[in-house]
Amino acid sequence: MRRSFGVLLALVLTAAVSLSAQFGHPLKGTWSGQWGPAATPKRLLLDLQWDGKAITGSINPGEESAVVKNVTFDYTDPTKWKVTIEADGKDPAGKPLKIVANGILENLGSYYKVFHGTWTEGTQKGDFTVTRN
Repeated sequence: MRRSFGVLLALVLTAAVSLSAQFGHPLKGTWSGQWGPAATPKRLLLDLQWDGKAITGSINPGEESAVVKNVTFDYTDPTKWKVTIEADGKDPAGKPLKIVANGILENLGSYYKVFHGTWTEGTQKGDFTVTRN
């Protein structure tokens, strides 16, 4: 009986480790949504990777991309993480443009997580919402 329980426990633990390894960090992945005033929203795409130590990636990959420089977390509430993403981009004239997203990461146990809050791009500020694809 003990041996059967041990085998069953080993199978359950192996399955749990396999499932968590498939998802990696909760912020990892491709996210899409929008930011800005409701009357004139701007499309938003985040492509974020996890190297085991830090989140890296880009915002709006392509010609107008911004490189993610720093990501910080506040894990005080285990169901909602406070997240700040800082990135360096360029304005239409090619001048440096700082981007900061301050928000809440929700639905941590789900594949389709939601990240929303305040988006600041240079002197422009607005709300944002993205969902992991």
